[in-house]
Formats: sequence, C-alpha cells, structure tokens
Amino acid sequence: MKRIIASLLLTSICAFSFADNLMVSQDDQITVTGSNITLGSLVKQVEDQTNYLFVYSTDDVNINQSVVVTSGRKTVAQCLVEALSGTNLKYVFENNYIILTTQNPEFLTISGKVIDSQSRRPLASASVYMPNRGLSIVTNGDGYFQLKFSPELIKERVEISYLGYNTVVKTVKELFDSKENTIQLQTVAYNLTASMIRPTDALGIVEQAIAKIPENYHTNPMRMTSYYREMIRKGDTYVTLTEAVLDIRKGSYNNLGSRDMLSIYKGRGSVDWKKIDTIFVKFRGGMQTALEIDAAKNPFFGVDSRMIKNYYTFEKEQMAIIDGRSNYVIAFDQTRPGEDILFRGKLYIDEISLALSRVDFYMNVENHPDEAVNMFIKRRPAGLKAKIREAHYIVQYKEINGKWVFNYSRTELKFDSKWDKKLFKSTYTIVSEMAITESSDSDFKIPFDKRVRHDDITLDKVSDFKDDNFWEGYNVIEPEYTIEQVLSRITKQLKKKKR
Repeated sequence: MKRIIASLLLTSICAFSFADNLMVSQDDQITVTGSNITLGSLVKQVEDQTNYLFVYSTDDVNINQSVVVTSGRKTVAQCLVEALSGTNLKYVFENNYIILTTQNPEFLTISGKVIDSQSRRPLASASVYMPNRGLSIVTNGDGYFQLKFSPELIKERVEISYLGYNTVVKTVKELFDSKENTIQLQTVAYNLTASMIRPTDALGIVEQAIAKIPENYHTNPMRMTSYYREMIRKGDTYVTLTEAVLDIRKGSYNNLGSRDMLSIYKGRGSVDWKKIDTIFVKFRGGMQTALEIDAAKNPFFGVDSRMIKNYYTFEKEQMAIIDGRSNYVIAFDQTRPGEDILFRGKLYIDEISLALSRVDFYMNVENHPDEAVNMFIKRRPAGLKAKIREAHYIVQYKEINGKWVFNYSRTELKFDSKWDKKLFKSTYTIVSEMAITESSDSDFKIPFDKRVRHDDITLDKVSDFKDDNFWEGYNVIEPEYTIEQVLSRITKQLKKKKR
C-alpha cells in the first residue's frame, strides 16, 4: 500500500550544495583603471584580478550604467562601496561570489490569525485579499497570515474569507494598528428543507459518493488546457518561481489503466540566486503530482475503497455552500495513526449528485518523521538534517453539462533543514497550483518524447521555453497574486494557444 501511495501522491526534493570550496578574502585588493567606467567594466576588472564571480539578475542590474571609482589599488569592498554609492544597488559576499541586488523598498506588514468563531479552531488556507490592489495570501496550517504592503496602501480594505463562512472586511489601518489580530469567521447559515435531508451516516455518504464516480465523472478521456505555477520560499522570501501552460490528456474515471498525461506548451522559470545560501531546492514531480492528487480518480490513494472503514473514521460536519450548491462536509482521519502514513481532511460531497466537489486533506507525517523525510527528500548533502512539517493538498471539481470535471489542485509542502554545525534552521515551503482553463470531450495523443514524467523537475523542463512573444506584457511571475488573478491577466496568451 505504501508503494501505491508514493506513486500517486508524493513529491520529492533534490537538495545539493551551492557553495564552492574555493574561499577568497574580502580584503583582496585590485588595481582599478579608469574613473568614470561602467559597472560591467568594474565587474570584469574584479573577476580578472581575483577569484570572485559576480551573480546578478539582468532584470534588476544594468551593467551598462556608469559608476564612479577613483583609480588606484584598493580592496574589492572599497571599490564596491564607491561604485554603488548613489545607486539603488547593494552587494553581498557569499564565499567566492559577489551578489548584486536592488535595494528593497520599504514595506509595512499586517498579520493575524483566522479562526472559526464557534469552535475557535484555526482555519488553514483562508484567503486574505486586498481587492483593489490584487494583493493576497492564504493562512498557514495554524491559521496565521502575514501580508506585506507599501505604505501608500494603508487606507485600503482587506477581505478575509473561507469556504462556507461569511467574509469579514477590515481596513489595512485597522489591522496594522491592532497589536493582536484574531479574525473570527462565522459559518454561512443554511437551512435544509425536509425533502433534501438524506438519512445517511457519514460513512454511508462517502461509500455512495465513491460508487457514483463512474456516473458523475467522464468515462472517456478528455483534452484539457491548464495554467500551472510553482513557487519555492525560504522563510518568507521566494527563491524560485515557475509557470507554464500545459496540454493535458485526462484519463477515464472508470478505468484505472487510463493514465493522465501532460506536456508543456509554454513555460518559464526564474531563480533568485541572490536569496539562495548554501542549499538549492528543486521540486521533483510537481506537474504530474498536481494531476495525481485527483481524489475522484484515486479514492483514498491506495486503500481499497471497499475497505475504507478499516483504515479511516468519518464524521459529518455542518453543510457548506460551494458555487451556490449545498454540500455534505465529511471529516476523515486514519484509525491507527501510528501504523502507517495515511491522510486526514475533509470531503465536500454535492448533496444532489453525491459527486466529490472538493477534497482538502493532509498527509499524516507527524507520527512518522524519519519515514516522511525519506519519502519526500530523495537526495541531500551529508550533514544536512531535514524534518517534514506539513504536506497539504486541495483538489476541486466543477460541474459542466451534468458531469463533474477536475478543475483545480494545490500542493503545499513545508520542511525544515539544518546543517549539523549550524545553530539556526531554514524553513522551505513549496507550493504548486494547477487551474484548468479549457476542457473538451475530444481525445488526443501526447507523443512519448513530449510527456512530462513523474520525476521531472519543472524548473529544468521550462528553462528553454521562455517566449517573450507569447507572454508579452505579462512579463513578471507574480507569486503574491491568486491564481484567478493571474489567469485574468494572461487571457490573451491563452487565446493565442487556442488559435
């Protein structure tokens, strides 16, 4: 069973040392020739006379700009202080690298915790959104959020929302001035008529939903187009960003042998080298995993659906409204947490059709820390210890012409890393999202050499796919924007693909 779970769900991380063994001194001296020179000329002089290498983004650093450095012999640090004085650039020494970056603008921060007003439990993945500015973030597993903004936005409003709850609206100033922000959300009041009540227990509803999968979902392969993005954060700072438009062949829901396949139509990625220290994290299998967490196609991920009561407990919660339709909410958890790594979460089941409309779940990594690390992290340097903190998954479906269609998925993996001889640890968060933008009943083939494999690293796959003629004005990957906002901005590009 573990093998099946791993093949369906697990992502993996490749970590390796980024630092060079060659060490140089910040007191190294060079002889500068010329006074009014370009930054590129200074970079060349430093690299020619020392073992330093410069790292910078051409989007941030214009090496053709003029800088002023007096001629003569001086340390590299003295040269940089002179040259960058009066510019918006700064430098950082990292072993034998000199990293040039832009000065970060001043930001203010609002933070808080979102909870259920009755149970007081934290609401994970609640949306905190500044609608007039398009800034947004979601709460973490403990319900906490932190949103950075520029000072001129202090008068804007913020909307805090969560599925099945009434939205709360506050001003930025109100949140900023408060020392403790605990936002309480109230569930949407909903009354069922007598004719709509099903006298069925939680397990019975789940078993009926599984039995009706062939009726509620497509029994023939479908063609889909999707937008996919992948983000890796170290602490609160994004270090890699990747996005792509994908072609998908979605397999049949009544044939386990009908596999999901995908290929990249257009993609691009970026690495912020200035924010990476001695570890470079890559996300393996993200695109394929985004499809494989389809819980309607893979119910309970490796557990025989006829025996789910032997592995899970089920409990009915208050009904929820999704897209104007009432849904049963069934909480589930594994019966013997210490025995295996399974899952816990909530199933949202459409009341009328009994179709799975949404699944929000976690992998129970807490009780098996060593096994979880080995499952998720496939390669890491000697001396690096890791701990998986959270593995969270969401998948959503949309009803179209009487059939329910895979529409959105989200994966969030959080882990700590720490070197043996270092005092502090680093926390990495990997988030991937896939949103279907178009689907049809027509089948098609994806050539074998174009298919994305389960262990492919997205950043590597899209490195040769950047196409400015395709992305045009949408020239920046925007991690702070919700995926719905991004889709609204790239409508023109998606229309190009359709043509």
